[in-house]
Amino acid sequence: MAASSQITKAEAVSIAEHEKEWSEIFEGIKGAVDAVAFQDGHIDYHELESFFTVNKKMADKFGMQCWTNAESFDRDMPIKFLPIKFEKLKLKLVAARKAGYDKAITFEFSHFMSPQSMYTSAHHLYNRYLEYKQQLK
Repeated sequence: MAASSQITKAEAVSIAEHEKEWSEIFEGIKGAVDAVAFQDGHIDYHELESFFTVNKKMADKFGMQCWTNAESFDRDMPIKFLPIKFEKLKLKLVAARKAGYDKAITFEFSHFMSPQSMYTSAHHLYNRYLEYKQQLK
């Protein structure tokens, strides 16, 4: 549903339902999985920290690392999909850090963030990310 432009707020999964469903899954896979990394594109920006906090809590409970999987494309554009603006990517990364994450991956680097991408904005996104990463040191 998250990839569809037809999803409505009524169909969205609440944080509590997400925690319930994924706790059941984590219970079944504990000991077999070392790390989890949920994509963040289906979550409204104002809810990111809450979802990240729940994910981190569940991962800790079941002995897994929790990484953020920041989508580097923009779902808010009429043309799906283009590289995300750095300000939006930074919101995701900051929310993940606040929730205690110390590792991040991205979907989809090769198209939307790579210096070799056909999108010029992807080159700039990569450069802005490197600048941001340098500031964290």
